[in-house]
Amino acid sequence: MTAIFRPEGPLFRATEHAGGPWSPDMLQGSATTALMTREVERLADASGFAVRRLTFDLWRPAGLRAFGLATEMLRDGRKAKTMQVRLLDGDVEIGRCTALLTAQGDESPAAPFSKAAGSDAAPETGTPPPAFAQKWSRYFQNVSVRLIEGALEKPGPAAPWMRLDVPMVEGESNTPLLQAVQAADFASGVGQIVDMREWTFINPEISLYFFRPPEGDWILIRSRTRAGANGAGLTMASLSDRNGAFAEVLQAMTFERRAAQAQAS
Repeated sequence: MTAIFRPEGPLFRATEHAGGPWSPDMLQGSATTALMTREVERLADASGFAVRRLTFDLWRPAGLRAFGLATEMLRDGRKAKTMQVRLLDGDVEIGRCTALLTAQGDESPAAPFSKAAGSDAAPETGTPPPAFAQKWSRYFQNVSVRLIEGALEKPGPAAPWMRLDVPMVEGESNTPLLQAVQAADFASGVGQIVDMREWTFINPEISLYFFRPPEGDWILIRSRTRAGANGAGLTMASLSDRNGAFAEVLQAMTFERRAAQAQAS
């Protein structure tokens, strides 16, 4: 069965389907963030708390190996809990997720100025990207994409629906939260503003802020990027499901001009 990770005792071994855009032997960021989210979601479900913020720091490239997870509760409060999940390659920490969970109330105020739920075009009305764009990474080839605005192969804002079509972990179903997190990692690519033959751009971190739980398996990303000074930039994205918006995403970006020789090739 095709899957991104296979359980191997207490570890999770990345398969060839986890390969990212920079090298087929290095993990897609979506795979690392979603694997850490799986641990957060397990604790949130057990405690009855809601996932409100996920901040991922991606410190080192991760190869196609078996990874461990270490979880620690940093603050166990009555109304808010803070936990961290560390992704380990042996004794080496590859990345870390810091999660904020909050207690759930009985009701919420009305939001009269929010966009009407369900006003976005459905994924069934969208169009897939060109075949060459879908080959951006081995992981991306397992993601269904339906664009309702913009284009992935051209710079500028875009709005694609995305759905991972294979299990993140073999033998398990992908939850809406996992679908949301794995889709969010594509925000900087969806909203890219540069010619990638001339510039590289990376996001060493990503933060998601949830104001309600996601539902279903299709996730809509509306993404835009701003360039600042000294190679800095910021990608901002809104995540929606069929019922409307549910989260905001921020990614700190670093731009670097490619060498002239690399551009010529």
